[in-house]
Amino acid sequence: MACDYDITAENIYDYIIEDTPGAQEELVRIPGICSQRVNDQWIVAHGELLDNRQLNISSLGYFTIPKLYGLMEDTADMSALDEIGALRILNQENLNADGSGVLIGFMDTGIDYLLDNFKSIDGKTRIQAIWDQSAKADNSSYGNFGRVYMSDEINQAIMASASGNDPYSIVPERDDNGHGTMMASIAASSYTGGFAGVAPESELLIVKLKETKTYLRDFFLIRDDVPAYEESDIMLAVKFLVDYATRLDRPLIIIFGLGSASGARTGASPLAEVLESITKRPDISVVTCMGNEANNKGHYKGTVTSALDPDIIEINVGSRGKGFAMEIWAESLDILSVSIESPSGEYVPRIPARMGSSMEYTFLYERSTITVDYQITENVAGMEVILIRFISPVEGTWKLYVYSLTNIKGTYNAWLPLKNFSEQDIYFLRSDPDITLTTPAAAQRVISVGAYNHYTGAAYYESGRGYTADGRVKPDFVAPGVGVYGIMPSGPAKGTGTSYAAAYAGGCVALLYSYEINTKGEQTVNHNEIKAELIRGAMRTEYMVYPNPVIGYGKLNIYTTFNMMRIS
Repeated sequence: MACDYDITAENIYDYIIEDTPGAQEELVRIPGICSQRVNDQWIVAHGELLDNRQLNISSLGYFTIPKLYGLMEDTADMSALDEIGALRILNQENLNADGSGVLIGFMDTGIDYLLDNFKSIDGKTRIQAIWDQSAKADNSSYGNFGRVYMSDEINQAIMASASGNDPYSIVPERDDNGHGTMMASIAASSYTGGFAGVAPESELLIVKLKETKTYLRDFFLIRDDVPAYEESDIMLAVKFLVDYATRLDRPLIIIFGLGSASGARTGASPLAEVLESITKRPDISVVTCMGNEANNKGHYKGTVTSALDPDIIEINVGSRGKGFAMEIWAESLDILSVSIESPSGEYVPRIPARMGSSMEYTFLYERSTITVDYQITENVAGMEVILIRFISPVEGTWKLYVYSLTNIKGTYNAWLPLKNFSEQDIYFLRSDPDITLTTPAAAQRVISVGAYNHYTGAAYYESGRGYTADGRVKPDFVAPGVGVYGIMPSGPAKGTGTSYAAAYAGGCVALLYSYEINTKGEQTVNHNEIKAELIRGAMRTEYMVYPNPVIGYGKLNIYTTFNMMRIS
């Protein structure tokens, strides 16, 4: 259904709808609602919040509210390329493994398309298209918002810049953050100024994500000055990349350098399921990062046995601020409920786990408000989720008492938001560094990459750890992600974070694709085979047990991968 109003307006809410029988017909009957199909399972709808609904998971459902994703980074060196064996592969001309014939797609902060790093030897762009979701919509809009710039327009802008004219009058897209440009340079920079990316002959598809609307920023209580992107917009970005690659009849590797602290960490989320589904198609691979949350004390794993003997979660809040939202996910079919104690000892008794209700409590002495929102069976993950929002929480130790209503002895997980989303210093006093991977890294088929320090060989202590909440191996492997060299719009830079590790891995996937197509003459490439080859070729030592939750099956090495393929 086409939208006849501006869906980027602040009063227009975004909803993620599962396309169950009758869902499309029901949407048509609701006045003022328009929708866009992501795939045969998911629909993104837009409209004002209905009069009979509130913005909470009890009223709308957990997955219906788009979750927020942040950049996985901490704030003419070729050592990382040498470390992963990419230089040796690029020097083997007979392999034709240089990324040629392959599209690499990014959903990020945009790209500096004027840089020589993204041009071919004749000075023309290697970028096939840019969808700027933040641009004003016009006739070339995709998904009812934003603006798509084609390679012809980008080349016109490049020529205008070379002539001393304003390129942004033709293609006004810019990467003011720099994260997207850095990612693209690591994975796919041309040979420029003594530097090259992993797959220098690949071509690029870019989605510049628009930042989230204020209502979701306020709902999840995240800082006003931190970049944050809506799950619904990212899902539509995936559709754009896949549609464009299909139209060009070219293989596609999507490199995703963002992550969210929302979700069950089982791979059961709308975005994770969309990414999972496209890897089942030939000639499409997805590489994502593990996040940087292992050392932030943001995960708690608890065991609860009965309605009489609660488990106690203690949360340190360092100073008063806007607040934060946390999630508790049951690991079994148990039904959990909570009570809350403030730092001063003010106590809210056990709050019943009622379906379809959201409860709000104000602590008199602290001048703090807590909302507790239950969904007893979350539709995608199939488990109970409790969303608790701490609004202006006072400094000190807050306690949550978690009860079992079924007397089933089982475990549960609790997660705080991304560290950079909160303006307060918040952490669990008894935290667990495992299961700190961000969403969508738990998706089974996608290639999930952690980071290590290639200068020292040590694991990056912030790199998100596995396994998944349902016990599957993640990360698949690790790649360089500490002090790695790349290109920002402002010039050469070094950066740290698992997003950059994903960029190295995604570039290696492009090398394998180009080898399969250019040298072996394969008509199609299977994602699972590519993933298995990278895992087999990962570097392992005899002093460590593999797989493990820190580095998965080892350290990425594309040269060893090719050697293993030769042996087999």
